[in-house]
Amino acid sequence: MTLLLNYRPVLRQPTGIGVYANAVLPALQELPHVLLPGGEEGGGGQRLRRLAWTQLTLPRLARRHRASLIFTPAPEGYLGPQRIPQVVMVHDLRPISHPELSLQSLYFRRWVPPLLRSCCHILTNSQFTAAEIQRCTGVPDSRITVTPLGYDTALFRPEPGPEPVRPGAGPHPYLLHVGQAYPHKNVQRLIEAFARIAPRHGELRLVLAGKPHATETPRLRALVLELGLQERVEFRAYVPAAALPDLYRGAQALVYPSLWEGFGLPVLEAMACGTPVITSLGSGTQEVAAEAALLVDPRDTAALSQAMVDLLEQPGLREQCRRQGLARAARFSWAATAAATRAQLQAVLAAL
Repeated sequence: MTLLLNYRPVLRQPTGIGVYANAVLPALQELPHVLLPGGEEGGGGQRLRRLAWTQLTLPRLARRHRASLIFTPAPEGYLGPQRIPQVVMVHDLRPISHPELSLQSLYFRRWVPPLLRSCCHILTNSQFTAAEIQRCTGVPDSRITVTPLGYDTALFRPEPGPEPVRPGAGPHPYLLHVGQAYPHKNVQRLIEAFARIAPRHGELRLVLAGKPHATETPRLRALVLELGLQERVEFRAYVPAAALPDLYRGAQALVYPSLWEGFGLPVLEAMACGTPVITSLGSGTQEVAAEAALLVDPRDTAALSQAMVDLLEQPGLREQCRRQGLARAARFSWAATAAATRAQLQAVLAAL
């Protein structure tokens, strides 16, 4: 029985979906398979073309290769009679719960729920997202399997010694956020919270690392100017995986106050590097961090500011978060994620 691996949604500069997809690929290639590679740059036009390709060409290629099952490491697939069954990986349903005026939100609202109902099985990365899938689609729990994400243990690790060297953003201490500046990432409140503590910590910087967002990044830059923080807030473009560990290790803390996350991979990567984490109550980030991070209401700017101050001014708390974060991160790995993904696909194939 042949597994068709539909990797067309994996971009040339991978973010969360691509990191996951590439991490599990070696294990999946141990099964009889055909790989359809990705490598697009991303963007609305390519998404539309890929949508048409998925609906029209994907099932035809699956028939040509005599595939028994299609696996796509993203919520993409064909609608209609499921002559060749599909399994997809759902990282979150944020475009449904927090929609924007975008093609992505339209796709998630109109295409993803019927797709998930038609799939023979769904993988997802947290109990939080599994519950969201059930709420939005009515798919029973028996057709959903949670396979938590992992991280590269050779790459994301602490430096030796009790107090890590702090490279990565020049001579000044800094707080770090990693991720594209979508509105749900809550970067505006992060900047406002930083503005509250900036006078008290004159050397402190805020580093915002991630791909620019077409509409949100200009607004954030304008806010930085309005608050007089242009010398204190640094916008960095996409940071490749090889450069991320030093950036994490160099930070006083990762501050990740997202309003909505299926998982929150930067939380796990930062903890694995021994970096204290401040993140959100109430979504996948809380499930990942558990008791190993400072958890705040992401809509409470004052609480976010206070958490920053607490970590900056209490060395004992910083060390406690560091130790607990390392212990928490040790419970996750890409090897475990890949093995669980392969096992589930094997089980689906065996049941066909």
